[in-house]
Order: sequence, then C-alpha cells, then structure tokens
Amino acid sequence: MDKTANANKKKFVLNYQKVMECLESADFALTGLEIQEELVRISIPESFSISEQPDDTICMLRRLYTIGMCDHVKKISFDHSKCKFLGLSASTIMDIILLTAREYRGKMEKPLELSGKLPQNPMVRDVLLASGLPYHVNAKSKFEYDSTNVEKFETVSGECSNDARQSGRIATELTEYFNRCLLHQSMKLRDEGISLLVTLLGEVLGNCEIHGGEHATWYTQGHYEDNSNKAYGEMQLLFLNLGNTIYQGLKYNSSEETKKRLEYYLERHKLSFSEEWNEEMACTVFALQEGISRLRNRNIKGYEGRGTGTVTLIEALKSIGGSGDGQLPEMTIVSGRTYIKFDGRYNMRMETFQNDLVFGNGEKRILAFNQENDIYRPADSTAVLQMKENFPGTVISLRIYLDSRYIMKAGGEGLDE
Repeated sequence: MDKTANANKKKFVLNYQKVMECLESADFALTGLEIQEELVRISIPESFSISEQPDDTICMLRRLYTIGMCDHVKKISFDHSKCKFLGLSASTIMDIILLTAREYRGKMEKPLELSGKLPQNPMVRDVLLASGLPYHVNAKSKFEYDSTNVEKFETVSGECSNDARQSGRIATELTEYFNRCLLHQSMKLRDEGISLLVTLLGEVLGNCEIHGGEHATWYTQGHYEDNSNKAYGEMQLLFLNLGNTIYQGLKYNSSEETKKRLEYYLERHKLSFSEEWNEEMACTVFALQEGISRLRNRNIKGYEGRGTGTVTLIEALKSIGGSGDGQLPEMTIVSGRTYIKFDGRYNMRMETFQNDLVFGNGEKRILAFNQENDIYRPADSTAVLQMKENFPGTVISLRIYLDSRYIMKAGGEGLDE
C-alpha cells in the first residue's frame, strides 16, 4: 500500500485557548476533586469508549482535565495495559484535553510530563501508537505498528466559521481515505459511490464548521486496521465538535422559522416529558429529521432537504459495515446529556404529512426511534438515552467492519471488486 498517497499528513493545530473556553464555560472540571500528588497514575479501563461506556468515559475525561490543569501535578502516567477496546473518539478527546493542559501549563512555566504503559492487546496498541497520545506527543516506543495493515486519517481540526470552509476539501480526502481502506478488501468505490460519500461527509463536516458556536472547535479522524485473526478489517471514524450541543444550537441560535417549528414540536411532546424523555432529547432527535436545520429559511434554495446528512451517512455505512462472522457496526451520537444509538432497530423512512406545522405537506424522511416512526411520540428509551454526564458539544462515533463477503451480500451498491 502506497503510504505517500495520504495527502493528509500534517498534525492538527490545536487552539488550546478555545478548547479551554469551551470546557470552562461548560464546567467540565470536576468540583471537589482534591489532588495532592505530583505524580498521578491513571489506569485506562478495558473499554475506553464513549459509544460503549458514555457516562464512565466522560467522567474520566473530566477527571483528566481537572488533573491536567492542576499546576502542582508534574507528571501523569497512563496505564493502557488492560485496555481491550480503545474508542477513537475517547482517545482523541483525551489527547485534545492533555495537549490543551500541556500548552496552558507551558505558558504558565509549570510544565506537565506524560508517560505510560502500552496496551497488551496488539490492535489496541496499534490504535494508540498510530492515532493516539504517543503519536500526538511524539513519544518514543520500543513497539511499532505494522503500517502495511493500518490506514489512518490523521486528525484534522478547524474552528466554527462561515468563512473559508474546509468541509469540501476534507470530505474529498476522507472519501479517498475510505477507498484506500476498501483496497485492503480488494474493493473500491464506483464514481457514484464517491460522489455520494463526498456529499454526505461534506454535510456532516459542514455542520461541524457552522453549528458549534462562536468559540467552538471541531475535529475529524479515522483509523483502519486489518484484523490479523480475521478476514476483514475494522474502521473507526470520528466527527467531534467542542462547543454548543445540538440542543443549544437548535433551541437558542436558530432562525425564526426554525424556532416556530420547534415550539410547535415541543408543545406536542410536552405531556410526554419524563425522566426518560426530556426537552433536550426531543430537540436532539428533531435535529436529525429531513428539512430541519438551525439556519433554515424557506426563501433560501436548497434548505428543504437539509438535516439528514448525518443519518444518511450512518445508514449508508451501516448497510455495508458488518462482518461475515456476525460483527455489527456501532454508531452513536453523543451531545450534551443525550446519547443516541444506531443499532439497526430503527431506520429512516418516508412518512407522509398533511398540513403539518413542522413538515408541511408531502413526504419527508423521518427517524423517530420508535416502533410507529412517529416523530410526535417519545423515542425508545433504549435507543435514545439521557446521560448523567454532560458533554460540551457533539461526538459522532462510527465503528464499522470492512468485509468483502458482507459487502457483496449487502448488495455492494457503489462498489467494485
């Protein structure tokens, strides 16, 4: 595999001040955590994943931020030895937090040293060495990952702005990256597959660029590896926004048209609100529907179909992202205190509306996460959950398997052998 083909080679530039502003405004640091030691040891759990353990993982990230910003802590030592699954989202957010703490501490002339033990699991170790903390801090290691079996999309970062958007260029680079990963399975995207994926990735990245708020930053990263014990590979993709949550953006920073639609929608849900279904969760689900956009304006051409790029991307990858031995893709959205799990039970379907104050007349693609696919009923509490912890922004985590047997069985639309 020609590694020089990866045009995305530069490490991301971290705006640590904006990260700090975001985390401090969200009260991300833990209160009441007393730290006396100069050396703090952190044991990474067996599953360090926002998708699999959202509350525990966010709590650990908050603890890391609190420790890292404590100026009498001189060194943090990480023990990854028992970790059996390292989620790319959790790993990248940890790196952003630690790099922010190091930059801040350096400016304060109170440097922070990082060290640690590598995972025993070979694939987890490869994720860490290729795409995790050792790579981002240029740490030396006696281990090296097998670059012939690994494809990585190095972290790209940006700031929320209406100017000089990067989404189109990065969407193209991500699509090229996806194609390189498919080559490990002797497959590639057809022209129509390339066009679709660029469009979907462009909308997801575009949302990251414009919906996070004034002080937000965003990131995307990818890691693929062939499984040495299996006939397929595993890919993780991350889309991260540190800033406004989906709920905050929709509720407080929408166009007047969207605010009116949202008011009607929430009024319909008012009697259903409970400990398992609240306003934030309802708004987060609402934001995923066709025609729903924070900036929607009926006078602007092209806004009618907005709001489905993220779900359409997830469903497209989900349809080909399983393995021949039964492994299923894992795809989640975490925003604020809302956790949404895409596990195949609920899918986007066409629904017909008549004189609806939100969706108007005709058909719209709806994913309501309930058996009736009724957007005016609460979502299934096992698919849309309320978390104890609050994440200041949005994390879209994708874990899929690239297996030519599964892809061909699924139809392989847009793919060539």
